[in-house]
Amino acid sequence: MSDTGSTRDKILAAACELFAAQTYGKASMKQIADRLGIAKPSLYHHFPSKSAILDALIGAPLDELAAVVDAAGRDGGDARRAVLRGCIAVMVDHRDVMGLLLRDASVYGDGTVQAVGRVNATVDRAIGLLAGPDPDWRSRLRAAQAFAAATDPIAQFPDVPVDELRDALLAGAEAVLDPAER
Repeated sequence: MSDTGSTRDKILAAACELFAAQTYGKASMKQIADRLGIAKPSLYHHFPSKSAILDALIGAPLDELAAVVDAAGRDGGDARRAVLRGCIAVMVDHRDVMGLLLRDASVYGDGTVQAVGRVNATVDRAIGLLAGPDPDWRSRLRAAQAFAAATDPIAQFPDVPVDELRDALLAGAEAVLDPAER
C-alpha cells in the first residue's frame, strides 16, 4: 500500500472514530488532523472537505447495498428474502460506518445531499422489492417497517457476534413482513 493510501486510510479511520464519538457535525477537520498528528493542510491534500471524508467512508458500503438491491430485483427467486439478507449482511459488515447514517442526524445536511440521496434511493428500491408487485399502502407500510427492523438496530448492538445479529435481524424483519407466517 502506498504512503498516500496508508495516510488516506488513517484519515478515514480517525474520522470515523471522531464522527462516532462526537457526531459528524461536531467533529472538525482540525480535530481529525490533530488526532493523526498531521497539519490541517495535509489533511486537505487528501480530502477537500469533511463531506468528502464522509463520502469516502460510506461510498463502498452504499455501492454494496445498491448492488444487493439491484441483484435481488433481477433474481427470479425470492426477491424479498434476498433484499433482507443482502441488506442485513452489508449493514452488519459495515456497522461502524452505517451507524453514522442511522444514528447521527448531523450527517444529513447541505454538504451531504448527494450521499443522502443515494441512501434514500437505495432504501426506496429495497422497500419497493419488499412490498412486492402492485402493493397497496399497507404492503408498502409493512415493507418499510420490515426494512427498518432489518437495518435500524444494527448500530445499537456493536458487540453482538455478526452471525447472531444477522439471524436475529432477519427473523425480526420477516416477522414484520409476514406476520401471518409466524
